[in-house]
Amino acid sequence: MNARVRGLAGAAGRRIGDSIRRTPEVVTAPVHPTQPTQPTGSRPRARPVVGVVEQFSKRLVVGWVSVPKGSPPLRVTLQLGSLKVASTYATVSPSMSGSLSVLRGGIPGAEPRARPRRYASANAKVPLVHGWQHPNVRGPRDDRRNSRREIRTFSFRVHSLWPYLKRKTRVTVRVNGSPLPIYGHGMFLRPPRSGEHALADLRAKLKDGYVLSQYGGLQLSKKLDVTWQKQVMSLYQQTRAFLAEEFGYEPFFIYGTLLGAVRERGYIGHDIDFDAAYLSRMRSGPEAAAELQQIGHALIRQGFMVECMRSCLHIFDPAEPKARIDLFHTYVDSEDRLRFPFGIAGTSTVLGADWKGTQEIDFPGGSGLVPVNAEQIVEHLYGDDWSRPKPGFNWNLDRTSNAEEGTLSVEQRSSVYWADFYARMEYTEGSTFFEFVNSRPEVPQLVLDIGCGDGRDSCAFAAAGRTVVGFDRSEVGIEHARLQAAAKTESGDGVSFEVCDVGDADRLSRLLAAQLAESDGPAMFYLRFFLHSIPEDVQHTLMHVICDQARPGDVFAAEFRTDKDEGKSKAHGKHYRRFQNAAEFSRCLVDDHGFTVLHEEEGTGLSPYKDEDPVLYRVIACRPSPELDGGRLQGGGDRVGLA
Repeated sequence: MNARVRGLAGAAGRRIGDSIRRTPEVVTAPVHPTQPTQPTGSRPRARPVVGVVEQFSKRLVVGWVSVPKGSPPLRVTLQLGSLKVASTYATVSPSMSGSLSVLRGGIPGAEPRARPRRYASANAKVPLVHGWQHPNVRGPRDDRRNSRREIRTFSFRVHSLWPYLKRKTRVTVRVNGSPLPIYGHGMFLRPPRSGEHALADLRAKLKDGYVLSQYGGLQLSKKLDVTWQKQVMSLYQQTRAFLAEEFGYEPFFIYGTLLGAVRERGYIGHDIDFDAAYLSRMRSGPEAAAELQQIGHALIRQGFMVECMRSCLHIFDPAEPKARIDLFHTYVDSEDRLRFPFGIAGTSTVLGADWKGTQEIDFPGGSGLVPVNAEQIVEHLYGDDWSRPKPGFNWNLDRTSNAEEGTLSVEQRSSVYWADFYARMEYTEGSTFFEFVNSRPEVPQLVLDIGCGDGRDSCAFAAAGRTVVGFDRSEVGIEHARLQAAAKTESGDGVSFEVCDVGDADRLSRLLAAQLAESDGPAMFYLRFFLHSIPEDVQHTLMHVICDQARPGDVFAAEFRTDKDEGKSKAHGKHYRRFQNAAEFSRCLVDDHGFTVLHEEEGTGLSPYKDEDPVLYRVIACRPSPELDGGRLQGGGDRVGLA
């Protein structure tokens, strides 16, 4: 071998050696028994960990590691370059991204499907470029990850980080200082575009006590946010006093607030709210859910702002609307098990006999109640590794079970929503639909306002000289409607209101029949912004009652959101809506219910509100009378914007 060849070979060897030393990718190889051991007295090197980041989206990072069973707790760190942003502990649990996991529409612990769906994730079908390519072999149909060792999972929420990243920023997820491979990226991820802020700005915020919240927002640590602590403790004390006086319940800390009280003797820095609960006297889920609905209504009457969720109430003080507490209901079922409709992330069982009551503790911003057996409850809620902080904890991923029978139905949640809505909204004039309908010559003297809410249009029709009866299931709405009528008319003359659930066909029929019997002329069934707020079966009941009660000459007028509005943004987005097809409703109104359409239109510009301009359907129809020929208007009706 000549000198030139030896030189080239040596240079190549040095480059390969440098490449090997620079490459951090090798994180999976165990130490072979025949390899030399570390010299005595030197620091032992951390053993590489097998793992992968399976999903890295704009909102969520999810992955897993494989370790020997019984290994010490394993800390996972999210880094932006050299900046450590957040860390969490990998947890023994389902992989969270298997084909039956919640990320792919499944339920952890469920039986595998015979034919799993295709999902837009790591195993999803990717368009093939070359003819010789084939789709990836599908993975397990459950949340299993094939390993003889213990699988531990982790997650981070990250949506607030992107504005601080540049395209050159290396984003890594690390264990023992070594990066885990990120599916589709390699050993690090580079953002697709640069954000408007600098990474130095994020570094400064973290230095000042800001942290990533459990939902991925950037917030001042709740340990340091004294103003927030005072606000939520004040709201807790107000709620506590009200529940004790009105219902005989003493709300205690639960979920994240209880976990912080037990583990950290204070708030958890990345928490976002304050959690309290009461132990219901009810012994079944449906009864406990109905009671929570009742408590929601009572809180609204007391002046609180309330949002009703499936398994808790979000409670606000109108004077401090940025702070809230969440009130959960628990109950002991017929098998003596303590049940949590919101859910648990543990696997233990707590019996009614285990409940020892509550005790008062000092807490930042005041004092409050915790269960006497607080650690047992925390383990039940969060699992036996509850003592290790997990900022990426995600209920949607980590929940192991919930008392589904104790959750609130759409109708129950809607009743609280509308009670809160009517308690806070006040209108000075009728709606645009009122103005349109009131100007029509065929509108009769008697108006039956079904779903009248707080009486906005009822009062407007009364002020226009018509006789009005309003119907609504919301007692708060009817109460405000009566007050509004008394203020805007002379002692409420010409307008009255009835509490009525339109799903109760018998009661609605009786009330409508009584009003029609007292009228010498035709009546109008008026439904503004109502049909899209009720389930399909309730609409079916309502329309059949109207069909049965309507007489020749009676008028039907409705305005609602159509299926063309479903994808548009909403000014009020926290309540139930059902979007239906305008043409199909029109067909049913004529063919099934015997009305003749006088005017109908579908489109925008009918009722703009703030920044929202919904797609609405308006219809005015009449039950045929001698003036109509064969059920059709002579000359036909108006039809605008319908295909």
